[in-house]
Amino acid sequence: MRYQSKLLIVVLGLLSLTAAAATLGAAGGGDKEKDQLKLAVDDLKNEVTILERQITTMQQSMDRNSGQMSALITQISDTVNSIRSAQSRASQGYESVISAANSTSEQIGSANQKIEKLSAQVEQLRQLVETLPKLPAFSTITPGNPDQLWAAGIADYYRGNYDLAMEEFKQFADTYGSSQLACSAQFWIGECLSAKGKHSEAIQSYDQVPVTCEKGPAARYKKAKALLQLGQADEARKELDFIVKKWPRSNEAELARREPIQ
Repeated sequence: MRYQSKLLIVVLGLLSLTAAAATLGAAGGGDKEKDQLKLAVDDLKNEVTILERQITTMQQSMDRNSGQMSALITQISDTVNSIRSAQSRASQGYESVISAANSTSEQIGSANQKIEKLSAQVEQLRQLVETLPKLPAFSTITPGNPDQLWAAGIADYYRGNYDLAMEEFKQFADTYGSSQLACSAQFWIGECLSAKGKHSEAIQSYDQVPVTCEKGPAARYKKAKALLQLGQADEARKELDFIVKKWPRSNEAELARREPIQ
């Protein structure tokens, strides 16, 4: 609109100058005035040409902008429709998730009830087993048979017959004191006492196992564990350090290195 107004003004000016030129010619004006007027008319013609081009360019630009604006409006409309569709799908999905979550919660609740029931049954079975009489591993032990006596002690220990196992290990140590297993019998007596929660007595039994015995490293390690049960962490640490120094490549040394003592 601005260019069109300007063009109109220029055209009117051009017409005025043309009329003036005609009047000047008719009146017989001077050459200088005629030349100046001719230059002014030529300038106005050039400006008219420029303005016409500008108007044409502006019109084309407006047409392009109008098309771009129409496309943009269409794109925005499509985007809004897509968002609304996505919101609808999300709402439906949310309802499905809530339904599935409720179903899962019910399944978990049912599973927890079954676990609690099973745990109660296991506890009842454990109590029943504890009330059963613990039969000895061997009904009779042949006198003079150290292997059978030793096997009976080991078997009764693992069956939980700690009192009977201690009697069998003591009998072995007293009867076969010269055997290489005699010192190990003292270790197993300590194990029976530890299993019964008698840690102080167990420590005394572990102390009777010489360092040269096969069970020497194990006895010192179990002594450290018993000391920990009694709250004597410093003494337990000394025993563990002794194991690492005396038997650095033993399994007990590896366990001692890993033992967390505050």
